Amino acid sequence: MDYSIAAVVLRRCCVIAGLWCGAAIAEPAYDHHVKLTPENSAIGNFPAQKQPILTIRSGDTVKFDTGGGAGWQRSKTDPDAWLKEHHVPITADAAPVRETIEVLEKTERYAGIEGGHLLVGPVAIEDAMPGDSIEVRVLLVEPRIPYGTTGRTPGRGLKQLPEDQRPPAKVTVLDLERDVGLFAPGVEVPLGPFMGVMALLPPEVDGPNRRSGPPGLFAGNLDLKELTTGSTLYIPVFHPGGLFYTGDAHAAQGDGEISGTAIETANTAILQFVLHKGKTLSAPRVETATHYIAIGLDPDLDNAMQMAYDQTVEWLAELKGFDSLTTTPLASIGIDYRITQIVDGTKGVHAMIPKKLFIDHPDEYWYRP
Repeated sequence: MDYSIAAVVLRRCCVIAGLWCGAAIAEPAYDHHVKLTPENSAIGNFPAQKQPILTIRSGDTVKFDTGGGAGWQRSKTDPDAWLKEHHVPITADAAPVRETIEVLEKTERYAGIEGGHLLVGPVAIEDAMPGDSIEVRVLLVEPRIPYGTTGRTPGRGLKQLPEDQRPPAKVTVLDLERDVGLFAPGVEVPLGPFMGVMALLPPEVDGPNRRSGPPGLFAGNLDLKELTTGSTLYIPVFHPGGLFYTGDAHAAQGDGEISGTAIETANTAILQFVLHKGKTLSAPRVETATHYIAIGLDPDLDNAMQMAYDQTVEWLAELKGFDSLTTTPLASIGIDYRITQIVDGTKGVHAMIPKKLFIDHPDEYWYRP
């Protein structure tokens, strides 16, 4: 018997009226609900000409329905036939799949960009202006569908494929009750759902239709697997209202993302937005209950590492008053520098700064694991 069918269909899932029924998780309260529709979506870029789909106040919480997992597109297969072929316990009538199909078919494209990340936005934050920053608290991220796909893209990641070859994506069925991906018989991947893209509208210098692939100072496609439930992303503001987008839903990813993709899926994300007036950041930052995370981004991995170090110095100067002469030995003995991803054109390195290093620093973080 097929492993995914036996483990998921018979024991751990049900499909009722086309809806996935996984483990029940209590949702945090939210003020607004952004549904996955063509009008609320953008594909492959951050269009500056797109008007806000929602305007919120600092402190508001927004639930986002996002899409993805459209593995049938590449093979131009009927979605129901593709789902059945890959033993996915859901049909194309399920709301998240139906919404993804409609968004891919009907969403307006900008600047001739036909494909890429499926994004939702923009959401404007009242009173946000250039020179401010937005704190994005990740209250919850969880998959909307019980599967995801992982592709291998020629020309991205490791030099493992000829340029003219693109093999079929690996489909992983998700056991949402046990929070694992059923990769193969005897192989289960722990889930860590997060949004690969969380961004404010890029600066004008990037142009009016900045592609969503490479991350930047506006955050964007960071592909940072620590941005799960309970994390916080801080982003500098470049335009009035900030103009927030999210998308590129992931169920799990390893550091490096070496094939070019994670387990690409469709997530629900519940996010709270806090405006920090006059708090100017030189780059995005991330915080969790256990770490400060400094971000380095550059097409050259050495330069990305240098930026991650420079951001570490800047952050520890704010937190502890350290100069670079103090931070350098601390970074060498107590801080891990990890490769975030090597596949987005602009590569990423992130510094994992343990909060436990600072024994006299007050623990005021909003989330408790």
